[in-house]
Formats: sequence, C-alpha cells, structure tokens
Amino acid sequence: MKPARAPIDARLRWSVAAAATVAAMLERWWFPRAWGEAASLTSAFYYGDAPRFVDYALAILDGRTFDNGIPFHPPGWPIVLAAFLRLAGVHGADTAIPVGAVKLFVACLSGLSVGVTTLAAYEIAGGGAMLAVALLAPFHFGHIVEGTVANSEALYGLFVAATIWTASRWLRAGSGSATALACTTGALAGLASLVRPEFVAAAVVLAAAVFRTHRSAAARQVAAFALIYFAVLTPSTIWHWRTIDAFNRAHVGRVAGPLPRFAPVTSYGPFNFAMANHENADGGPNRDHPLLDRCNEETEARLTAGQLDIECAAVYDVYVHGYRIGLAWMLRHPIAAANLLTSKVAFTAGFLAQGYLIDDVGASVDGVRRRVDLFDPASWTLVPLHLALIAIGVWTLRRDRVSLTVVCAAVVPLVAATLLFYGYVRLGAAYLPAIWILEGAGIASSAAWLWKGTTATARTAAWVMAIIALLTAWEQMNVGKRAVALDGPRTESGALIQDETVEIRKL
Repeated sequence: MKPARAPIDARLRWSVAAAATVAAMLERWWFPRAWGEAASLTSAFYYGDAPRFVDYALAILDGRTFDNGIPFHPPGWPIVLAAFLRLAGVHGADTAIPVGAVKLFVACLSGLSVGVTTLAAYEIAGGGAMLAVALLAPFHFGHIVEGTVANSEALYGLFVAATIWTASRWLRAGSGSATALACTTGALAGLASLVRPEFVAAAVVLAAAVFRTHRSAAARQVAAFALIYFAVLTPSTIWHWRTIDAFNRAHVGRVAGPLPRFAPVTSYGPFNFAMANHENADGGPNRDHPLLDRCNEETEARLTAGQLDIECAAVYDVYVHGYRIGLAWMLRHPIAAANLLTSKVAFTAGFLAQGYLIDDVGASVDGVRRRVDLFDPASWTLVPLHLALIAIGVWTLRRDRVSLTVVCAAVVPLVAATLLFYGYVRLGAAYLPAIWILEGAGIASSAAWLWKGTTATARTAAWVMAIIALLTAWEQMNVGKRAVALDGPRTESGALIQDETVEIRKL
C-alpha cells in the first residue's frame, strides 16, 4: 500500500481542522454536564493529580514553595494553570477556584490538540489521513475525559501534536525556512518537556533524524533546534537549582546528604524508576517499595499526599540512587522484571480499548480506574481493530522515512516511559495525536478509492464535516441523565479513597 496523498485545498484543509476543533471543544464542554461533573475539577473516570496541580498553581501565585521545596511535579502545567487562574481573578489559596472557567480552558486546549493533529496528519500522510483523524479525534472517549480534568494531559497533547506538525514541515523544508522551523520545533519540544520530561527522548530522535535527511545543513539546523530547546528549559533549571539549594541548606544534618541540584524539569526520575521496578510492583504507580518499610507512618502519610519525606534515610536512598536500586533488582530478577514489563504494557494499552462519544460507544463505561490513572474499560473489543489500523499505518508509511521518523519520535517517549516507569492508560491517551496519525494513514490507505482526485476529496471533506456536525449536535441534544457507581478502598468513615484503584459501573 502507498500513502493516500490526495491534495486538499488550503482553505478546505483549515475548514476541516476548524470543524474538528470546534466539535472537540463542544464534546469536552458537554461531557461533565452530561455526567454531572460540571462542579468538579476531577472526574469519576479520571481523578489523577488534579488537586496537586491546582495546589502547585496556587503556591506559584502565593510565592510559596511546593513539593517540600523539591521539584517533584513537572512545572509546565502548574505555571500555565497559575497564569490562567490569575487572569480569572484568583490571587492565591484564599480565593475560590472558578471550576467552570478551568474546565473550559482545559477543553479548549484539548480541542486545539485535535485540530493541530488533523493538520499534522495532512503533512505526514495526506488528505485521506487528515479526514480520518478529523472523524476519530473529536469523539475519542479517553481523550474527551482528559480534556475535562485539571490534569496536565490536555496541554501536553497540544504540544505533542504541534511538535509533530512543525517537525514534519521542518524535515521537508528547503534551506530557506528550515532553520526557522527548527527553532519553532525546538521551542515546542522544550515546552512539551516542561510538562512531561520524557519528551526529551523525542527531541533526541528528531535531532538525529535531521542528520539523516538534511546532511548538508544538519549542523546549523540541529544547533538552532538545540539552542531554543535548552533556552526554554533554562529558567526552570535555574529555579529548581535555587530551590533545591535552599532545601539542602535548610536540612543540613537532618538528611543523609545533599540532594542533586540539577533538575531542568523534575527530580522524580530516580525515585519513580525504583518505585516502578521492585518485587512488590504491579506495573502501576505504588508506594510499596520494601525499602520504605524502614520509614514511619508519617512518611507513608506524606507519600500518600504526594510529598516526599527526605528525612527518612530510605526515601533519601530511593530518591537519589533510584536508578541503581531499580536496575539492580531487574538484573537480579530478570524473569520477574520481564513479567512486570508485560503488565506495564497491558496497563497502557487500555487507551486502545476506549470507544467514542461521551457514552464510550464500542466499549461501555464499566471498568476500572487505577491509582492516578484514566478509566480502563472492561471490554477490550476495540483493541484488535486499533492495533490493525496502526500496523497498516506503519506499513503505509514505511517508505516515507521523514513521516515515519516524526511519528516514531513522538511515540518513543510513550514506550520509554511505559517500560522504564509505569503503565498508564492516561499516558497512552496523551500520545493519541501520534496514534491517530498512524490510524488515519491506515484508514486512508485501506479506503484509498474514496480520495481519488481533488473533486472526490472535496466531496469527502464536505461529508466528513457534515458527519462531525451531526454527531456533535446529537451529543448536545442527548441530555438524558448519566451516572456511575464507584467502589474501592474506603476510609474508616466510609468515604471512597479517590487516589486508589476503584471499580466503575454504569447505573
């Protein structure tokens, strides 16, 4: 199969992207109203770290340190959220959070990521792929949920999609515009890394790809890309250096030693690696590392609250030497480590099981929500279909090294984060822009006869926009009450512990 490279007129192309964007925003605006979650910053389908990100943003507004002065949570989303809250009239922790405004802001970020992905799909796989993505992306259940909760995935997905778009243009650009596109891609990759640090892997792959496709001008372009990328990370590097230095000075004699001060985005790498790879790990996030048994109940309570008690020697060891500790366990127990990798992949693959529209058509809303994770449907009927479309998409793009390289660069961080750290449904859904492009290429290649010639393409684009409008209108008019029952670990008072694994069942 060859990529379906049908041309689409620029105005029509932007019209399709706009239709997909508006539909996506409306879906994400309507979802919490349909499920009775309009007044909550979280969702029954995704709790995550939203309360901590809000607290981090409020700490920024108040000028307070967060994470005990240790940069554990990446700063990208809290900084953006803090800026938005300031515009919305919030000046600190003593001001009420405008939940509706926050949810609208997150919905807009998520909707924009859909529109940008359609444009990236056109650059990478042609008009057929663009139209397929325009139909799929606005209505994906998991992506909709992530676009309604005050977590970081909506912003991250936007940066991932934008980086794919500009990178695909960069690698195909002539010498005149290549440097400018390299700078733009470097800025976007840097911003993505500030939200989730594993995106540095994508930056490395992109830089390497330039040497293969632009040998004559590779040095200048990569230098421009790297310069802007590191310039974006410089302020946070300085901020974290000063914060950790202040922590070290304030805790002399109270901790086992000074903490490393170099943390461009976050310092959680060693700690999370050790916590993801040990004898009690199950593939998801946990607080069950055997070394932590040496700590007291106060340390456990702080870990539960998302904070580190570095004064416990065991926590210090895991925080500073986590990579060595985790790797040592993997080398001593290779079979257990291999089984753990399987569990991680299975956890992440849950995003491929999710269906479409606000009722999760094709999968249903019965399933499980693991700790700090997105809803994983009980039914995995759609997984083989998605895997087949991805495989066809890869096969379709196999001879187009630029396109395949750009998409693979975006997927590499997902694979690395899953295998080295935790299996997350939410992480797979955050990388949907890259997955949609591959699936779009597979759909377009399988149905190439639909896009023969500009006239046929224009007609198909019109039908796609009409279907998007009809689906969106039907969703907005479908006002029946919806509710789910949650069951899982509870406190002594009977309250559900939201930060644990819970079962979800539709009522």
